[in-house]
Amino acid sequence: MVAIGSSVSLASKRPTHLPSLTYSRQDQARYLSLLGFASAALILARLLSPSPRGVGTHEQLGLPPCFFLTLTGLPCPSCGLTTSFAHAARWHLYEALVAQPFGLLAFFLTILLIPLTCFLIYRRVPWQRLLQAHAADWVMYTLLVLYLLSWGYKLVVLKSLL
Repeated sequence: MVAIGSSVSLASKRPTHLPSLTYSRQDQARYLSLLGFASAALILARLLSPSPRGVGTHEQLGLPPCFFLTLTGLPCPSCGLTTSFAHAARWHLYEALVAQPFGLLAFFLTILLIPLTCFLIYRRVPWQRLLQAHAADWVMYTLLVLYLLSWGYKLVVLKSLL
C-alpha cells in the first residue's frame, strides 16, 4: 500500500512486459510502407486491363492461372479480386461489383487507407495501439465474413454461367 503523499508514481507500477505505446521510427516505417503499398496497388490496378471473363486479370502480372479454378472448375475465394480492382480503378463500379464484391470493398478500403495513414503519421499514433484497439478484432471478423460471402456469390454466379 502506498501512503498519501508518497513519492512513488503510478507510472512505476506499469508492468514491464507490455509493449511501449510511444510512436517510433519503426511505426513511421510501417505506415510509410503501408502508404506505398496502397498507392502501388491503386496504380497497378489502373494499369491492368480487366479480364472480360471476370477472372484472370492477375495473369497480366506473369502469375499462373488460378490452380483451384483449373483443378475444380470452381473459383477460389480470391478469384476475380484483381479483375474487380482493375474495373474499380476505372470507376466501372458495377463491373467491379459483378466480378467480385469483396474486390470493390477492398478497393475503397485501399483508397481510404491513404489519407488515414497520413493522419496516423501526423498524429504519431503508435502501430501497437491500432493492433490493441477494441474494434480491431471486430473489423477483421467482419471482413472475413464479407470475403466468404463474396466467395459464395462468385460460386453461384459461375455455376449459373456453366
